[in-house]
Amino acid sequence: MSNSLKEVSFLVTDFLSIQRSSFSHLLKKGLIDEFQKKNPILIRKKHIKIIFFPKFYQLTTPRWDSSYAIINSKTYAARLYLPIQYINYEKRLIQFKWIFVGLFPLMTKRGHFIINGIPRVIINQVVRQSGIYHQQITSKLIKSNKIQIERRFYVDLISQRGTWLRLEIDKKKKIWARMKKTPRIPALLLLQSVGLNKKIIIQTFFNLYSSFEKKTQSSYKFLFDITSLKRKNTENLVETGNKLICRKFLNPQSYDLGKGGRYQLNTKLGLSVPISKTTLTAYDLLWAVDSLIQLFNNQKNFDDIDNLQNRRIRTSGELIQNQLNLGLIRLEKKIVEKLKKSKGSVKIQHLFTSRSINSVFKEFFGSNPLSQFLDQANPLAELTHKRRLTSVGPGGINRDTAGMAIRGIHSTHYGRICPIETPEGQNAGLVNSLTTFASLNSGGFIQTPLFLVYKGQIQKKLGAKILSPGYEKNCAVALNNIKTSKFNFLPNIPLTVQSNQLFKKLYRKNINFIIVSCLQLISTATSLIPFLEHNDANRALMGSNMQRQAVPLLNSERPIIGTSLENKVLFYCGNFLQSSHSGLVLYSSHKKIHILSFVEYQYKSPAFVHSNNLLIYFSVNRKKNAFIRLIILKNYLNRLAIKYKNIKLNVFYFRFKTGLKKLYVFYTQKFINIYFQKTLTLSNTKINLKNSLIYFLIFIKKFYKLKNIYLNKHFLIFNKNKILSRSYKNDVIKIINSKKLGLFNSKNKNFLKKPVLKLNVNIIQYKLFLKNHIRSNQGTCLIQKPTVQAKQWVDKGELLTNNFSSQNGELALGKNVLVAYLPWEGYNFEDALLINEKLIFSDIYTSLHIEKYKIEARETPFGFEQITRQIPDSEYRNIKHLDERGIIEIGSWVEEGDILVGRITPVRQRSLLPHEKLLYDIVGKEISSKRDTSLRVPRGIEGRVINLKVYETKNIFQNKLKVKVKSVCIYILEYKKIKIGDKVAGRHGNKGIVSKILHQEDMPYYPDGRPIDMILNPLGVPSRMNVGQLFESLLGFVGLKLHKKFKILPFDEVFGYEASRSLTFSKLYETQKKLNQNWLFSPNYPSKFRLFDGRTGASFDYPIMVGFSYMMKLIHLVDEKIHARSTGSYSLVTQQPLRGRSKHGGQRFGEMEVWALEGFGVAYTLQELLTVKSDDVKGRAQIMETILKNSALRFGTPESFKVLIRELQALCLDVQIYNRNIKNYMGLKKLN
Repeated sequence: MSNSLKEVSFLVTDFLSIQRSSFSHLLKKGLIDEFQKKNPILIRKKHIKIIFFPKFYQLTTPRWDSSYAIINSKTYAARLYLPIQYINYEKRLIQFKWIFVGLFPLMTKRGHFIINGIPRVIINQVVRQSGIYHQQITSKLIKSNKIQIERRFYVDLISQRGTWLRLEIDKKKKIWARMKKTPRIPALLLLQSVGLNKKIIIQTFFNLYSSFEKKTQSSYKFLFDITSLKRKNTENLVETGNKLICRKFLNPQSYDLGKGGRYQLNTKLGLSVPISKTTLTAYDLLWAVDSLIQLFNNQKNFDDIDNLQNRRIRTSGELIQNQLNLGLIRLEKKIVEKLKKSKGSVKIQHLFTSRSINSVFKEFFGSNPLSQFLDQANPLAELTHKRRLTSVGPGGINRDTAGMAIRGIHSTHYGRICPIETPEGQNAGLVNSLTTFASLNSGGFIQTPLFLVYKGQIQKKLGAKILSPGYEKNCAVALNNIKTSKFNFLPNIPLTVQSNQLFKKLYRKNINFIIVSCLQLISTATSLIPFLEHNDANRALMGSNMQRQAVPLLNSERPIIGTSLENKVLFYCGNFLQSSHSGLVLYSSHKKIHILSFVEYQYKSPAFVHSNNLLIYFSVNRKKNAFIRLIILKNYLNRLAIKYKNIKLNVFYFRFKTGLKKLYVFYTQKFINIYFQKTLTLSNTKINLKNSLIYFLIFIKKFYKLKNIYLNKHFLIFNKNKILSRSYKNDVIKIINSKKLGLFNSKNKNFLKKPVLKLNVNIIQYKLFLKNHIRSNQGTCLIQKPTVQAKQWVDKGELLTNNFSSQNGELALGKNVLVAYLPWEGYNFEDALLINEKLIFSDIYTSLHIEKYKIEARETPFGFEQITRQIPDSEYRNIKHLDERGIIEIGSWVEEGDILVGRITPVRQRSLLPHEKLLYDIVGKEISSKRDTSLRVPRGIEGRVINLKVYETKNIFQNKLKVKVKSVCIYILEYKKIKIGDKVAGRHGNKGIVSKILHQEDMPYYPDGRPIDMILNPLGVPSRMNVGQLFESLLGFVGLKLHKKFKILPFDEVFGYEASRSLTFSKLYETQKKLNQNWLFSPNYPSKFRLFDGRTGASFDYPIMVGFSYMMKLIHLVDEKIHARSTGSYSLVTQQPLRGRSKHGGQRFGEMEVWALEGFGVAYTLQELLTVKSDDVKGRAQIMETILKNSALRFGTPESFKVLIRELQALCLDVQIYNRNIKNYMGLKKLN
């Protein structure tokens, strides 16, 4: 099964290429195109012309890197500069200048943006491809007690940017043109407005469709019927329409079909308009009306809107490009306004302002629904968020009106959009994910790889063909559930294929392509579910979504049962460090890693040329800075300092502690032996070269390292130009095959006589800094743990660290635990589960979370607030952890109510009563003019302070005194162990809530004495139809006993009938034989074991299903859910308690709850809930007094009743209260 993945592993493209390539295209082409559309800006009245040169734009280096931007709440962006030319024809003035356009947000290497210190991602939007579409609307009408179906035909002309146009035929068979938010106009007027002659239009339709109406009608009358225009004087209308059409459809600055839209228009209408012409032409509209009439006569087919051939992806680069276009429109308006208002000469720098571009980007990243907080709960959540597709948003579909046709699965989704992974709720079917092998072409269409099939043989050696939905339309594509022969021939039987959006049976000679892998039709998250084919689609959906909700644990563990994609998901996520060069690890800790590397380097041109001197180049790289080259000249060997001047950079000084003792040059053996006996220290670096011994070989004008050298103890090995590690045995260097080092050659006999001798050696020591205890957007803790140790050799690209959800380079979201499917005292009823207390004491499900708290010192009407340690009426134990500034120290353990930052706020002094004043005088206390408003630890929070940030503004003068306004951010690290109420889930949608924690001795245990870790409900399997969890647990149990890990691709049933069952049972039988324990496998009840009750020691009545499953702790923690309210804030409108835990709100008491209490007859409790506990303003104000006085409760009128009265009065109903006898009022007494 794993071999199948190896064959197609090269097709697993970069998962983040959809983000990176889009932004790369924006920088290379999109940004230039947008400026070119506005080029030039003309002000005809002033005779001024402004010309852009967008091809020469420049982006400066960002002011700070991405890590600094996150920590200090900055935006990761570059300054955009553009050269322009200002021409004033009146004054004969030409100026050329570089202008600052604005800050351009940059995408990080991992495919997201950092705005104000917050990682954000731009979601890819699915929109309709621009072009022409033929549609119909059917509606049912009832006429004379009969149901009649009415059809209306229309043609849509959709643009990439600009107004959409619709041509339609009404009931009277008249053709109209309609634009958004405008009244419809006759089609003939539209055609005349674009410059077509009326006679040409009539002649065209007369020749083509003279039989469109009944033959009794005259042709002239018929032509005017279909154009809906019978007036003779239409000159003014045509002139007005011409201006409208030119402004709407013929202006390239306001209307753009795009190259894809123009290609589609030419294809469907049979036109030959150049692809570069992206606006509508007169013949486009003429033949669009022509195609509408063909559609009415059933001579043309309808277009399928949901076909991916008619849908394209708007990536992040295109969305940013559209915002840039909006910003340039605003900039152009401001430039024109300034030039019109100016009377004299205007400087160029005063014309351009960066506010237009900056404000557009700020609005887009801050308020656009396509710009979202990056989901950083775990690496899989981050990767899936960047590969997400959405149909909602600006220019998309409204989720409230979207029907099942849009949300459903289309045949063209196969291999492109995952049919499983989608949210639950309103966004179901509207938000999707790309499949594992899917990619985008230059037009924004989703494409998938397929193997070519020629005469029944799969052509794997030719490689996969990347096909788009349009090309695949007329091909027969076979599924990947077919057994092939040794020579890749398909069986000669009817096979299931997809052709023309239908599934049918065809023989192999009629098949064109075949799917490359079983992973091709599912997304990345879904492909991580083993035994996926045994699960119901709804549960697979839940499993895919819940994997993204897994919390990173303190000690992550990779699954025993995987699918071979765990390492690829982690690799493309990029949350780890890799070695950029092969080398030796000098130092490794949780903060940084030092690596010393020897890399081949060629220096092309020497800095100094001295005759009869020998130059030896050593290059040392200091953490992304330029190379520092150490030059040793033969004439200056005895000097203590050597000076080297770099042309572009600074001057570097190098010193020797002792002089160089020996320099040997062996002309006959063609190599130079340079031996430094003492330590060589570079003064401007922290690098020490100790006892370095390097050999070089002269060969034609280059030096190469020796082919075979064994180095021991302090030395490295050079083998075939690669450095390899060996065990340390001897301190002697042995040169093997010295004869192969090269003999004397006439070509290089004079080489050593040249003035400069260059060596291609690059000694690099680079440092990698680890990111530890960084807060994610979801409050989880981002950690990088080193996987290498000092004196260990690493190759280029080797993994150096694990991240917060990985182990040994594989994704690790949960833990492998021993589970039993057993009902236990009703505690696992309805998806509840029980856990062993060992999971708590051993920190198996302990997770790290970081909370951020911020406080500011602001200005009040009575003065500035101050952050200080001098807090009035505070005890020492409350301020003992504060420093002299009043801020808590890093490393302090804090609990609920502790002061994090001391702050005092000035308040107005209140006037005291006579007895209060006397009391203050007796005590000797002054009237306080300050109030304690310190930042304290919220309720339910405890942890350790790991970081703090203090931001100070410029000096503000108040009463001739300098005052600094501060803001302080405190980061607290929390250790959250698993507890009752936490949510736990597997990869198969088997989720549950922890209901009880049992002692280890009370848990059921194996015959070998091992207790169970988790007890699940067996009734949760058959009804949910996720049987894959049983196969996983049984095979995981085998892996536990045999100390093995298995990689099982989904859809393994293609390898044979009941392949999963046979694999699991065979491995259980193998485990029994290897370990010689008969209880591991029983033929009578395979996959079940005899368990014993930990409380009584007796065995259970029946064998129980037990296995080793991979269970995850989800982010839905009980600490963030549990909430209680006694009193709190109320809504100003309804006077009812607010809603939500964050607002300290109450619980909703709805209709069903009222009915429940009515059924029990608890009238007083119900009255109390609906009045004083809700919106009875007077009653709840007096409730405390009535309780203290032990008097009867008085209920007032709820505010909701007043709202009801106001609504009735709004309906002109006179609502009053009458204090009369009801019988007298109704006249019943007179009747008696």
